[in-house]
Amino acid sequence: MPHRGLAYAVAAAFLLFPILSGAKGPDFRDSANRVRKLLQELVAANTENPPGNEARAVAIGAERLRGAGVPYQVFEFAPGRANLIARLKGNGSAKPLLLLAHVDVVPTAGQPWSVSPHQVTERGDRLFGRGVLDDLSMAAAELEVILLLKAAGTPLRRDVILAWTGGEETGGDGIRWQLQHHPETLGDAGLAFNEGGGLRLGSDGTVKEASLLVAEKIYQDFTIRTTGTSGHSSAPRPDNAIYRLARALDRLAHNPFPARLLPVTRKWFEAAAATEEPRVAEAMRAIATSKGALPEAALEVISAKPAMVALLRTTCVPTQLAAGTGRNVLPAEATANVNCRILPDQGPEEVRLALVETIADAGVDVVPVDKAIGGKASPLVGEGPAALRTVLGRLYPGVPLIPKMVNYFTDSRSLVEIGVTAYGVGLFPATEQDGLTVHAADERLPTASLRPGIELLHALVTELAAGR
Repeated sequence: MPHRGLAYAVAAAFLLFPILSGAKGPDFRDSANRVRKLLQELVAANTENPPGNEARAVAIGAERLRGAGVPYQVFEFAPGRANLIARLKGNGSAKPLLLLAHVDVVPTAGQPWSVSPHQVTERGDRLFGRGVLDDLSMAAAELEVILLLKAAGTPLRRDVILAWTGGEETGGDGIRWQLQHHPETLGDAGLAFNEGGGLRLGSDGTVKEASLLVAEKIYQDFTIRTTGTSGHSSAPRPDNAIYRLARALDRLAHNPFPARLLPVTRKWFEAAAATEEPRVAEAMRAIATSKGALPEAALEVISAKPAMVALLRTTCVPTQLAAGTGRNVLPAEATANVNCRILPDQGPEEVRLALVETIADAGVDVVPVDKAIGGKASPLVGEGPAALRTVLGRLYPGVPLIPKMVNYFTDSRSLVEIGVTAYGVGLFPATEQDGLTVHAADERLPTASLRPGIELLHALVTELAAGR
């Protein structure tokens, strides 16, 4: 955890915001107090998924919207599970702006938490609790901005929609249900902001970079299946299903997809190199400026950073194995789940055929599990990125905005699939070490980041939606 001097530096930097913005507006100190209280209630609601129980969080948000006179709807997509949708009406001169966040969180069982995970605990200059980063703080800030717009009677040239969804952590059940059963609630949005970006704090407590999520890899599982002749294990047979499966997986392990650049990853490697130590930065620039095959020496240098390397290729890795019915019985079948994260310009069927070719065994089946969703990238230029650059220029002068693609998925993929331009933004300045606590024990958020996060979002929404 950063030392006390860093905490003072962070707080001092954040106190400059009203001066930098140069405009009168909401009392963001009061807003931060309200968001912290709401965050505490959302964390305490315990929406671990499974089972979810997002209706608990939705009820908390609905109460605040009702008290402020903001129209809202609650949609139950499964028992005890719900989405919350609210809308402030504009004059319709632009398509609606959607503020999206999920209110389910990942499980905590088996993790070595030093505090109660479902109670916000302040320790030093950090708030600890499951969901304080992913994604309950964003949900709370978005609701607060809706309330601020309502209280101020801000004239809007476009509707502003708030959506709290459930089921994101297990595939996006909530938003997919919403779009399938009530597309009118979200499907008319022209632009959406969701999780996925970031504001990275340096060791001196100042923001060094801002990232904008513009693309996600396609998530697709495949079942790799082999068969063999069952029988007594005392009489082994050459067609053992487990051996055959093992050979297939070994071929996959030794034949990765080729490394290559997409436009978004080229721009990310160019910009992000400035934040890395010299040897890695040199390798990143060599990759970014390459015109053909990526340089092997540079790839070797970044090989110690698996998440970075994974941005350059489609990845497929076994995650689960199953075989046999007894210790003394030859298996009739052996299966593996192979999880693929596919570059957005490839299709799942193309990847399936590549796996079949690599395995090179007609006796091995490669079958997709469920339908893949997502993969389309949002444009690197347009009103969303332009507005964010404008706001960042006021609040964090000189901080670069770096577009990025991520290896994971968010609810944005379901929006992009139906033609809604969606971006992942970061509201709350945090260190790289803070970010590593997402999905891990002792998830944490800098206490002082609440206020600037709300101000950034309010400024962004005002920039894009206030009447002109």
